Amino acid sequence: RLSLIDTELLKLSLMLTELLKLSLMLTELLRLSLIDTELLKLSLMLTELLRLSLMLTELLRLSLIDTELLKLSLMLTELLKLSLIDTELLKLSLIDTELDKLSLMLTELLKLSLIDTELLRLSLMLTELLRLSLIDTELLKLSLMLTELLKLSLMLTELLRLSLIDTELLK
Repeated sequence: RLSLIDTELLKLSLMLTELLKLSLMLTELLRLSLIDTELLKLSLMLTELLRLSLMLTELLRLSLIDTELLKLSLMLTELLKLSLIDTELLKLSLIDTELDKLSLMLTELLKLSLIDTELLRLSLMLTELLRLSLIDTELLKLSLMLTELLKLSLMLTELLRLSLIDTELLK
């Protein structure tokens, strides 16, 4: 009779070992799934960075156009100096108005650039929060697995106690 209990305990121990192996495999699968999630997040961040890079390229192109317009404005000023004084004053007034408009446009572009920088900073903060949330989730999963292992250990302890009682009764 003692041999049967020992055999059953051995079987239970082997089953517990198999359950632990399955638990380790499940943990590895969850880790791989989290890595896939991180890769997807990185891909989304890269897409966003590419979009922002395109916007920055457009802003630089507009800045180059503004520079060319300023050069043309200077050339026009030099030509107007050769004309009549009244005509020169009128044309300079028109050029000043256009330059003010361009200056306002440039100011708006700078504001948009600052907004983009702030959005990028917020995106980085959000990424960090998501990373911390994933770590919390992983810790919770590990805690649940540990709880299950403790339950199994308690069951095994109870079986051993019953086996000892049975052994005492047999004596």
